[in-house]
Amino acid sequence: MVQKNILATFIVTAVAAFGVVRAQGNCTSLDLEYICQNTEYVQGIAADCGLACLSEGEECLEACMVEQLELTLPCIDCFGEQVVCVVQNCYFPCAFGTEEACAECALQNCEAGFNECAGIVDADADAWTNLCDCNDNNPVIYPGAEGTNQGYDNDCNGLLSPSELTTCVADMNNDQIIGTADLLIFLGTFDCSDNCLPEADFNNDGVVGASDLLTFLSEFGLYCF
Repeated sequence: MVQKNILATFIVTAVAAFGVVRAQGNCTSLDLEYICQNTEYVQGIAADCGLACLSEGEECLEACMVEQLELTLPCIDCFGEQVVCVVQNCYFPCAFGTEEACAECALQNCEAGFNECAGIVDADADAWTNLCDCNDNNPVIYPGAEGTNQGYDNDCNGLLSPSELTTCVADMNNDQIIGTADLLIFLGTFDCSDNCLPEADFNNDGVVGASDLLTFLSEFGLYCF
């Protein structure tokens, strides 16, 4: 039988790895958010259920995890496939080798399959996948990222620091966000060529036109200072 401590190490390593190579597949966006927010708890349950059901199969693992985790059944099924993969491909390094050898074997043979099953991807190639990356389509946004003064929550902490804010020309009502209220003000002056609202003539050419609209759209949704 695969050594308990080595298999547990692998399961924990596999779950923890989501954070550095992290909808989708069988796991919904809510599943991935839940795993991200409760990583240590999911690690523990996955390890405990994997060990308890090692000889019982996927149905045992499924029932064990369903009782304790707020994950959808299709997502939990991916954990079952992961355990089966480890047993089938890494029996000898896990049963007779070191924890490091077991973990390396499991990651090489089973991580890609689990990621595909769960729908875990790194679309923007910033070394953080959609598990905890709050915007997996922008490489300057990921947990712990430095601020880029572009109006993004670069570090995914739900707050905007001075280094993340940007100076916006389209904040027409001075509420520090470019939103619908600003759009209504801008549209009220659009195509104006005489006595135009100066704040809407972003390029100072005397006309509120298409080039000003492009500037406005480039800032829409940003937070400013």
